[in-house]
Amino acid sequence: MTNKLFIPIAIIIVGVLIAGVIVYTNYAKSSAEEDEVLSSQEAGEKVLNFINDNILQGQITASLIEILEEKGLYIVKFEVEGEQIEWRITKDGELILPQAIDLTEIEAEPEQPSSLEEFAKCLKEKGMKFYGASWCSWCKKQKELFEEDVEYLPYVECIDEETDEVTAECQEAGISGFPTWKLPNGEMSSGFKSLEELSELSGCALE
Repeated sequence: MTNKLFIPIAIIIVGVLIAGVIVYTNYAKSSAEEDEVLSSQEAGEKVLNFINDNILQGQITASLIEILEEKGLYIVKFEVEGEQIEWRITKDGELILPQAIDLTEIEAEPEQPSSLEEFAKCLKEKGMKFYGASWCSWCKKQKELFEEDVEYLPYVECIDEETDEVTAECQEAGISGFPTWKLPNGEMSSGFKSLEELSELSGCALE
């Protein structure tokens, strides 16, 4: 049986833990008095029977590793398809407490870039450049369209903060006003652009 089968089973067990549920079970409850203390072996069997019959339901089987004691509880360590898990059970056998499960084999999905991030990167890939100045209000509005993904814009600052003069790069590009966009065909287009206009000028899809 592969780990693919175990993953949904593990998720079910984790779901019990996340919900903060303490599992109450009368499974195989003996007719003994309520204050009767189970032996460690009886506690282990009760936990495994509960898991095998109610969670795994015959698809695969949990097997006992060891049983320890901890402040009025038994710690029942067991294995399912190579994964070691531990649950706790009260010594009277009334309460089963699921514990954390190691699911390190399940890799977290990488965070997907936002649509604005992808759009800004596409503008750069197409060869577009956004020439602007730090004091330019329309440049600021242009940047605001990209929200937190503004860092991915192919932005060129044209004012040297030390000399307050136009940089050599912007002089060579012939920039005379801000904002100015260099288009994929090499032409310059001045003025603020909406996202839709940038999409049409660049050929980049806007989701």
